[in-house]
Amino acid sequence: MGVLMRLVLRFDGQDVQEFVLENNDLTIGRTANNDIAIDNMAVSTHHATVHLKNGGAVLIDMKSTNGTFVNDQKINRHVLQDGDSIGIGKHQIIFFTTSAFTTSGSDDQNEATVMMSADFQQQLQRELSKNQTAASTVRRHKKQGIIEKIKNLLGL
Repeated sequence: MGVLMRLVLRFDGQDVQEFVLENNDLTIGRTANNDIAIDNMAVSTHHATVHLKNGGAVLIDMKSTNGTFVNDQKINRHVLQDGDSIGIGKHQIIFFTTSAFTTSGSDDQNEATVMMSADFQQQLQRELSKNQTAASTVRRHKKQGIIEKIKNLLGL
């Protein structure tokens, strides 16, 4: 089962934007050429980088002027864990990890629900439409086939 990693940018307690971490490193800084651009003078031009490594994510401070914080502790380098709160200037970035898909329902039920991210759902819908099959709730006898397609899309 694959792991979906994402960052949620927050300001004044409000979610501003969500970023899904896929195959590339992600840069955080004040200028527009960063993946996460935060227009605030407390944020350095190239403040920090999220480096993807071995299925995880490492936050690296890029010698920023005001520092990078994880859970209120100043860091130079930090392996991110689910729920970590990254402080950059007056902004928070929350790191989340979730399974790319989970199923609910027991073996004695006739239905199962498959839950996934919006991007992954769009990709799956494109794949399923090739086979003229689309469903969000799948009967037990179809469940395994859908899960196999998802695993194939994830490369598992």
